[in-house]
Parts: sequence; C-alpha cells; structure tokens
Amino acid sequence: MRKVFGFLVRVVRSVLFIFYYLKELILSSLYVAYDIITPKDLMKPGIVEVPVDLKNETAIIAFANLISMTPGSLTMDMSADKKKIYVHAMYLHDKEEFIRKMKGELEKKIAEIFE
Repeated sequence: MRKVFGFLVRVVRSVLFIFYYLKELILSSLYVAYDIITPKDLMKPGIVEVPVDLKNETAIIAFANLISMTPGSLTMDMSADKKKIYVHAMYLHDKEEFIRKMKGELEKKIAEIFE
C-alpha cells in the first residue's frame, strides 16, 4: 500500500511540475521575444556557478537539461563531482536571485520527483 501511495504522489508531483515548467517556458520565451522585437536591449549576459544538491544521477541530468531547454539560459559544463553546474544566462541582472530561483524552485521540484 505504501508503494502505491508513493507512486501516486510522484505522479501528482510530476504533473504539477509539467505545469510549472510550461509556465516558466512560456514566460521566458515571451521575455526573449519581447527583447528581440523592442529597440531597447535588456540583455545582461553572464555565467553562474550553481551548486547542485541532487544525489540521483537522473535528477542531475534532468536539472541540467531543463535549464538548457529554457530560453535565455544554457548549461555549459558540470564539475567532475557533479556538485556544480555552470550556466550561461542571457538576463543575469542579479546573480544571487538567479541561483535562488534555480535551487529554490527548479532543483527543489526535481528532487521531489526523483529523490
């Protein structure tokens, strides 16, 4: 019974994650499109080292790939011990806020599904 309940919780979390990620994907796409069609340049590119607390290999790969799939960001490299991901962001206005959003939202939601 416990396994069934755990499975159902993961399914619900996965569905909620899909909605969360689609929302983030749409918002970032609109932001990039707005920047392209307006004369004002909003870009402030930069590279950020994001610490990774995930333990599961699949979760780490999902985290890195989902970052790259989001318009305006790209996973460049990962440390050999898989504790840091280097991300290029097109709109890096606040480095600490970027890291907080990656860890506090995306990484946390991935951990809820995979770990």
